Amino acid sequence: MISSSPSPTPTRQPPEKVEQEKEKNISSTSAKKRAGQTPIALFLKSIFRPILKGLYYLLRGMRSHKLVTLVMIVLILGSATAVNYFKTGQWPLGIGYDQYNFQINGGNGGGEKISNWLHALREGDVPTLQLLDSFMSQPPDVQGMVNQFSKQHFTWRAINRLSVSEESDTTIDSFWEVDLSNTGPGGPVVGYLVIHFVTVAAQQGDVIVAVDVLPFRAAQA
Repeated sequence: MISSSPSPTPTRQPPEKVEQEKEKNISSTSAKKRAGQTPIALFLKSIFRPILKGLYYLLRGMRSHKLVTLVMIVLILGSATAVNYFKTGQWPLGIGYDQYNFQINGGNGGGEKISNWLHALREGDVPTLQLLDSFMSQPPDVQGMVNQFSKQHFTWRAINRLSVSEESDTTIDSFWEVDLSNTGPGGPVVGYLVIHFVTVAAQQGDVIVAVDVLPFRAAQA
């Protein structure tokens, strides 16, 4: 009869050692914080969480009340458009913009006369220029300007209003730039004129009282 030897009993760690191992694992785990628990992350969360939450509830409300949202959007856009029109006299996106209408005292501020003057210079119309200059104490040499800058010598590529302002003496100052080219509409701009007009409202209507044509400037290459 063969007697079997008893199997060895498994070794057991003392209770004190088991507790120490648990405490060591807990301390090592708590020492490593996640990225979302760092002070910077918590600070950013405290700032952006209310904003994102507000946007979330706003979008939910807009989806639930589509008609009210549409009415509010229309009212906001309408009020912004009205304020812009009464302040500048212009509609959004340049709709209906007229650079010759200064929107001063309910009129164009002499912009129509300036338009006639510039286009007469372009066409070489000396009589019209002289008529428009009849209210000036020192009119420019329009014949010399026509001989130099009319369309017979240059192509007028663009006329741009640079600025306009109403002065305390009721006169209106405006500055204009005329881009000129000597190689046709598709050619490069070789120079430009800057012209200063002074207009005023008279009994006959808005008139030009002064014109100052700055020296011709060559465009930089």
